[in-house]
Amino acid sequence: MKIVILNTLYHPYRIGGAEVSVQLLAEGLVDQGHEVSMISLHEASERRVDQLHGVTLYRLPLRNLYWPFSGPHGRPLRLLWHLLDIYNPLARRDVSRLLRKIQPDLLHTNNLAGFSVAVWDAAHALGIPVIHTSRDYYLIHPNCTLYTGNRNQDPDSLSCRLFSLIKKWRSRRVQQYVSISDHVHALHRRLGYFPMAPAEVIYNSINQPPPAPRPSRITGGVTLGFIGRIEPAKGVETALQICRRLGPGYRLCIAGRGDSDYVARLQSTYAGLDLAWLGHVSPEEFFPGIDILLVPSQWAEPLGRVVLEAGSHGVPVVGSDAGGIPEIINAGQTGYACPAGDINAFVAAVQRLAAGDQDQLREQCLAWAAEFSSDRITARYIRAYQRLHTDQTEPLSTTQTTI
Repeated sequence: MKIVILNTLYHPYRIGGAEVSVQLLAEGLVDQGHEVSMISLHEASERRVDQLHGVTLYRLPLRNLYWPFSGPHGRPLRLLWHLLDIYNPLARRDVSRLLRKIQPDLLHTNNLAGFSVAVWDAAHALGIPVIHTSRDYYLIHPNCTLYTGNRNQDPDSLSCRLFSLIKKWRSRRVQQYVSISDHVHALHRRLGYFPMAPAEVIYNSINQPPPAPRPSRITGGVTLGFIGRIEPAKGVETALQICRRLGPGYRLCIAGRGDSDYVARLQSTYAGLDLAWLGHVSPEEFFPGIDILLVPSQWAEPLGRVVLEAGSHGVPVVGSDAGGIPEIINAGQTGYACPAGDINAFVAAVQRLAAGDQDQLREQCLAWAAEFSSDRITARYIRAYQRLHTDQTEPLSTTQTTI
């Protein structure tokens, strides 16, 4: 098949897990013999065409007021940016020109910030069927996270309803809907998105690293880990409080970057703990050095691919029971999900894992992670593409299939 995938960013740009997931899918499709083109945005003012691992990359200039990934901007300017992003006719024109040139069998859209839902109309006008994967909450609220001011937002609020009105209306252009978790699926369906499309859940994929020896615990100590953006939404302060409550025999390795003032305040407040502030490190460097990963997110993460990455390295997880996180923790086998911010529950879960058979935990984590391998997830998308390509002229069902 000739497939066009569209996502806001693509390698080397990376803001979150979506860019990794989309790249794994694109390259997995190439490995299966499909012709794959990728449409994404970049900071330059001209169009650029590249090749990477068999994928043809079309990088388009952003048709909006500023590049949103390069620093803070004033609230009035941000508001205007998001208003323009509700439906961007210039982005529609750019994508339409590319689709005419490529003439794909289908368009697979993912993160749409900077493009807007106008790209669905571009495909519809050319008779190209559309499959969409929700990897964040962009369609519901422009901040994509439904989290602001250290609290989760109400998706039924007036601001969400106003910003999503046109997006919800245009979602009728999508013929096949995919979400990366049951949580994301249920939320979008409840709010009335994709009323004409059959839907299914396809979790994100991960690379399966080769098995690596793990260092033995030193004097019986347990090393906890936290990896990600160092900010309140990710629950880093919860991780620090967990370490403090556990006391001697537990240390915490923190990988990631954040606002320098915020990081300095945390380092000062928790100076008495056994901590290692690692800065930015790759998962391949990080996971072999820890025993248990903490994912104490305060916001409802759509999935939390770091949970899957931990499992692929044989590391169990204690995470929040918010969003899609509990769906990818096999309770008691690969970790536990606890109420967000409940320090006592997190501490008890860590202690249960620390007291368990570590070799058995590792094998259970590796076996669970294998269910999310790139090959398996790519195969599921290929089946979805084939159904869409075959059935595009037939009446559409709205039956949900969770896989």
